[in-house]
Amino acid sequence: MTPYEQEMELGQQCLAARQWSRAYSHFGRAHGLGHDVLAQHLAAHRGLIRAGWRGGRPDRAALNVLLLLGAYLFDKDKAPAS
Repeated sequence: MTPYEQEMELGQQCLAARQWSRAYSHFGRAHGLGHDVLAQHLAAHRGLIRAGWRGGRPDRAALNVLLLLGAYLFDKDKAPAS
């Protein structure tokens, strides 16, 4: 299991245990580890959104919705080749 996968798994476990702040921290670390792979980057943002929303932090959830959309729309790998 990669460090990214470990952090995502720990984040999921914390969500299941209703440990919102810890889940957010794990998804944040996964974000840093998976930032260069679009699918991993987006999955980490989805985790951050869930942890923020469920933890009563709509500001964190809203910020990550915007960041997720930005990553999806503007990721260099998605740009048309010139």
